[in-house]
Amino acid sequence: MFLPFEKMPSYSRLWIYQSDRELTDSEVLAIKNVLTNFIQNWEAHGNSLVSSFEIRYHRFIILCVNEELTKATGCSIDKSVELMKAIEDEFKISLFDRTKIAYYDEKNNIEIAPLSKIKELVTQQKISSDTIIFDNLVQMKDQLNSEWQSKASNTWLKRYFANVLS
Repeated sequence: MFLPFEKMPSYSRLWIYQSDRELTDSEVLAIKNVLTNFIQNWEAHGNSLVSSFEIRYHRFIILCVNEELTKATGCSIDKSVELMKAIEDEFKISLFDRTKIAYYDEKNNIEIAPLSKIKELVTQQKISSDTIIFDNLVQMKDQLNSEWQSKASNTWLKRYFANVLS
C-alpha cells in the first residue's frame, strides 16, 4: 500500500540506492511511475507492505517500509532488489556499486568517487573532514535528516581520513 513519503513514520526502514549518474527529469518521472506501480502491489506473505519512495537530487532512490505493520521479508526484499536491477537495465545506470561515495564538491554539486580515490581526493583537498558525504548505509527514515548527509569526519568514512592523515 502506497503512502506519501512524508507520512511514513520516522521509524520506517529504508534502503537507499545511489545512481552512478544524475537522472534526467523524464527518467525521474518514468522511475516514479515504475515505483508507484510496484509499491501498490508490494507484499510480504500476502500482506500489503505500507511503503513509499522518494527520488532525491535526481540521483538517490529511497525505498521506505513501515515494518511496525508488516515486516519486509526476504522474498519481499528480493522483489524490490529485482525491481532495482530492472531499473538499472532500463535506464543504463548502476544502483548497487557500494564502492563509490557521493559528496558535495566545493561548488555544492554532487560528485561520485570510488573509494580507491579517497586518499588522492583528500591529498588534493577536494574532500576534507568537513565535506558533506552521503552515507547510504542509514536504515531508518529518521536518519535521513540526522545522518544521511554528514561531515565526512562524522561518517564511516572517517577511517579513511585516519589512514590518509597518519
